[in-house]
Amino acid sequence: MLGVPAGTWLGQQSNWQVPIALLAALGLVSLVTIAALLPTSRPEEEPAAYATGPDVWRFGTVLAAGTLSAAGAFTGYTYIVTFLGDVSGFSPSTVSALFVVFGVACLAGVSIIGAVLDRFPQSALATAVATQAVGMLGLYAFGAHPVAAVVFLVLMGGALGPVFMTAQNAMLHCAPGRTDIAFAANSGAYNAGIAAGAALGGLVLSLADVRGTFLAGGLLTVGSCVALLGGELLRGRRRPV
Repeated sequence: MLGVPAGTWLGQQSNWQVPIALLAALGLVSLVTIAALLPTSRPEEEPAAYATGPDVWRFGTVLAAGTLSAAGAFTGYTYIVTFLGDVSGFSPSTVSALFVVFGVACLAGVSIIGAVLDRFPQSALATAVATQAVGMLGLYAFGAHPVAAVVFLVLMGGALGPVFMTAQNAMLHCAPGRTDIAFAANSGAYNAGIAAGAALGGLVLSLADVRGTFLAGGLLTVGSCVALLGGELLRGRRRPV
């Protein structure tokens, strides 16, 4: 949330190597801190947490929806600087400020979803994914209008953090085995979606224009909504009467 605008600003004040070098240095500090302070124990020596309602079908649905959502988000977001400059007409300094707005929206989304997540765990995930879809498709359709672009950028930012958070929370309820393994699977799938989305966006960009990346990303996110809805409908039919 804070790293992207801070890194963008730092790169503009110097060059792109400086924020990369700073990240490497901070990563090294983190590595040394973890190695020095984190207790070591074998996994089998620790009690594993298990889900409240293990469900292989629900687990697969959440995993697929999270991957599609991540791919959709980063199909467009990877190229957001080009979009805001070429399509929305914002200056480079304004784009940097909009990154801060995006990060604040992400933080606000996490805070809002966190307040209701325990009461509505399933609908929270669906709401976050649907909000992301609206934000991305809204940018595609109305991104040439600066005010509309800011509104839909905020919607997209407000959903990006909550999608991953609510998917991780779902693992506490539906993981078929240990929840730590489920967390790792969800994190790995989400990061695979990020990489796939960035690659897909690059392909779309070479064939169409930057607006097309948000159309493709929005449609992938709609696919995530369909996966969640279809998974719930099929899971309901599989329950014994």
